[in-house]
Amino acid sequence: MLKKKIWLLNFSSSYTGGGLIRLLETAKWFDKTDGGNFIIHQMAFKYLKDYSNKNFYYVVTQSRIKRLFNDGFYIKKILDVIGTPDVYFSYGIPVFFSIGKVNWFHISNALSLITDKIDMPLLQRFKFILLKKRIIQSLVHVQIISGESEFSLNLIKTASQKKYESVYCSILPNGFNEYELQKAQHIVNDEEHYAITIGTFKYKKLSVALRLFRILQKKDTKLKTFIIVGNKDDLPSDVRKDENVIVDIGTNRESLMHLLCNSKYYISASQIENSSIATLEGLVFSKSVVLSDIPSHRELLKDLEFEELYVDEINELFLVANLESNTLFPNVLSWEQATSMFYEILKRYSEFDSKRISKYSKEL
Repeated sequence: MLKKKIWLLNFSSSYTGGGLIRLLETAKWFDKTDGGNFIIHQMAFKYLKDYSNKNFYYVVTQSRIKRLFNDGFYIKKILDVIGTPDVYFSYGIPVFFSIGKVNWFHISNALSLITDKIDMPLLQRFKFILLKKRIIQSLVHVQIISGESEFSLNLIKTASQKKYESVYCSILPNGFNEYELQKAQHIVNDEEHYAITIGTFKYKKLSVALRLFRILQKKDTKLKTFIIVGNKDDLPSDVRKDENVIVDIGTNRESLMHLLCNSKYYISASQIENSSIATLEGLVFSKSVVLSDIPSHRELLKDLEFEELYVDEINELFLVANLESNTLFPNVLSWEQATSMFYEILKRYSEFDSKRISKYSKEL
């Protein structure tokens, strides 16, 4: 373990979904170890009160429009309080200037680096194109880049056209909550037969996911219901009107784990993912998965037995795994293990940087 360092971690855009889970697990881990300074969104603060023994939180309370065009103004005010941090970690937000002694950018969303042929509203597309430009421009200040998949790391290399000899790249994996698994397994009901998916954004391709559900129904006559966790207003009309669809807003983690543990299938027809926490939890909790054939899904399945299934009705290839016949847990990290990778990556960067400096010195 490295000596105690001053950390500044910017999660100011994380207040829902996978970003919120990553924030909570990171805050929990730092609060048990050395403590950290966290920049957070005002909507996330209520979830962090239990992790305030060693952590300090700085709340950003600006509008979305202001965040879009004038993000980062709050950082200098924080630096006036804590000084120069040893490590500045930014979860998906451009590193606007050299903030810490080591500046670390994490790719939180693959959509920030690729929008071509991805289904999304026009305004959202514009925001991601602008964000991509700002991220690439900011990489001059970065020493470490991490992503949750090789796919996301390759995206930033391709998008930036940057030579990476001076930047250390690494996987910072997602994890799963062992306590939630143990608790949810006590309330498993084998009589329930339904499929589930999480997320209602347009690129999740819910109309395709519903067609997959209907194909599964033909093989499994007990399969009656398709549960979609997310905002009902975001659903395509054909999905919203389908009599087999139930929408769950998913505000309670315990009920979500219960739904996953009891599900017969977890379905994802998503066009793109960085490395989806929802899909990882589907792998951990559900009995079977049917996933779109995208790079991040293949990475999640790489240590498992799975089949490639071409679905003629949809004209696409899908990846299918029966999880009851797989030994999954040795290949999946708990959040405790996944979050400890912060120090492991920093250690590897220090070794990488020393070798790079040594090589450069020899060239001189």
